[in-house]
Amino acid sequence: MENLALKRSVLKAARTHLENTATELRERIADLKAVTIGDENAESASQTESTRGSDVELMSSLGEQLVHVQQDLGRLSTLDAAAPMEMVQFGAVVFTDQRNFLIAASIDEFDAAGHRFLGVTPKAPVIQALHGKKVGDHAVVNGVTYSVQAIH
Repeated sequence: MENLALKRSVLKAARTHLENTATELRERIADLKAVTIGDENAESASQTESTRGSDVELMSSLGEQLVHVQQDLGRLSTLDAAAPMEMVQFGAVVFTDQRNFLIAASIDEFDAAGHRFLGVTPKAPVIQALHGKKVGDHAVVNGVTYSVQAIH
């Protein structure tokens, strides 16, 4: 697969993964709201004040997660698949002998173009160690050597 097509595929898969995560978070928040806030006057044995408090805390946590996912989607939208990448940097798709990375946002592992990728921010220790490296360069992180095989 050509470099541009590969990078477009990775970016699309990352966006889809984050959009699905955002949808799941919205649905969980809506479900919790319906149970917790939906009928404040009806309190069953399973819906005590402490349970309500826990549900509110969980909604808050899920809301914070949703904000982060939306920020990550915003970061992805700034990337140009056609921008040439010759070194490990923000926006690069990096293949190493250990694993493959999309350097943009924190994203659980996802599949694209027949490969497995991990979305990471430039602040991730492995990316800090690899930053500025070119194909053929190496970096050691926590005793593991990463050899850069390709950058897109």
